[in-house]
Amino acid sequence: MKRIISLLILLLLVLGTFTNVAAAEDAVEVQVTSVETMEEAEPMMLSMEDAVRIATENSREMWKIDDAIAQVKEARKDAKNAKDLAELIMGMSLPEIQAVFGPEFDVTSNQVERILAKNNYYIIYADTQQEQLEKSREVLLAGIEIETKSLYYNVLLAEKSIEINKINLSKAEEQLRVVNLKFNNGSATKAEVLNAEMAVQKAKTELDSAMDDYNIAELNLLNKLQLPFDTKLTLTDKEFTYVPTEEINLTEAIEQAKAERPEILTAENNLELQKIETHAYTAYYTSNLRQHKAAKEKLKDAELNVPQAYKDIELDVRKSYLNLIKAERALINMEKTLELAKEAARINQLLYDNGMATNLDVLEANAGLAQAEIGRYQLLVAYNISKLMFDKSNIFGSIATSPQTSESAEF
Repeated sequence: MKRIISLLILLLLVLGTFTNVAAAEDAVEVQVTSVETMEEAEPMMLSMEDAVRIATENSREMWKIDDAIAQVKEARKDAKNAKDLAELIMGMSLPEIQAVFGPEFDVTSNQVERILAKNNYYIIYADTQQEQLEKSREVLLAGIEIETKSLYYNVLLAEKSIEINKINLSKAEEQLRVVNLKFNNGSATKAEVLNAEMAVQKAKTELDSAMDDYNIAELNLLNKLQLPFDTKLTLTDKEFTYVPTEEINLTEAIEQAKAERPEILTAENNLELQKIETHAYTAYYTSNLRQHKAAKEKLKDAELNVPQAYKDIELDVRKSYLNLIKAERALINMEKTLELAKEAARINQLLYDNGMATNLDVLEANAGLAQAEIGRYQLLVAYNISKLMFDKSNIFGSIATSPQTSESAEF
């Protein structure tokens, strides 16, 4: 009986050892699998809209504008307090003021500021600053979208360049193979072989350059999205769109820009504020004093700035439209060039097959075709970027705007 018990205990110990070893092997296998999974992480699938969203979420400028809007809201509260205080002081007699604020209180000091506060100058100033900051937020959103999509297009262009250069290299290698066969048969010269070898080397160089351009374009996009530089991307929006300019209504675009551009809002807000400021200064200072004259001159400038802003906006939209027309014209011309390059490559290959052209003619025609195809995609990207700029010309343009924050207001 004791021997049986001893054997059972020994058997349990052996089974336990096997179980522990198996568990350890499983743990090692799981760990190895996890490492392999980390090493073989799949590329990040990225659409153009996702890229814009990520760039917007990570924009520090957006955070700053949101903070500035919050500061302006606080400043408005100070402006309201300043108005209440000004109304209180200006509605009291001198003995009452001295009784409340003390005999050392100087009624004449900061009198212009009190007049401005009483006439809602600082409240309106805070409100206009908030409007301009919110409009600047829209401008920033448009700018982020344009920049991100441009970087996205650049990666797509680099991908296309790699694809086209690989095809061109394959054609050059095939031409070299054929020329070597002919040289071995005595029907081709050493010069033809050298030309084919140089064409292969040139095609390899162009392919290497295209790969380098892709790596740079991908890094620029990752940097804009604030993603790790070792992140591998797979862009899901592969198509390059083309919307003819004949479908665009320039008049509507100009009117929309005049209604929505921040420059108009800034000019009109400045005019409203200047009217109040001029009223306060001309009421306090006599007409022969410098402050009185300066206030009236500033009002005249503010009045002239409004129609000038409308004119500048129209000019900006029209220039954006002409840039789009220019990009479209270049694209159409390149389309025709590409057709000619395809036909030239076909004919030269046909002539070479029939002994009526040299291998150099074929190689040059194929290289010209590759350059034309890449050039077409480059101009297609340029057109799409110009189209983005025009589409956003109602809110975003070349005229610089510098919105003020609440820190510039003094209450």
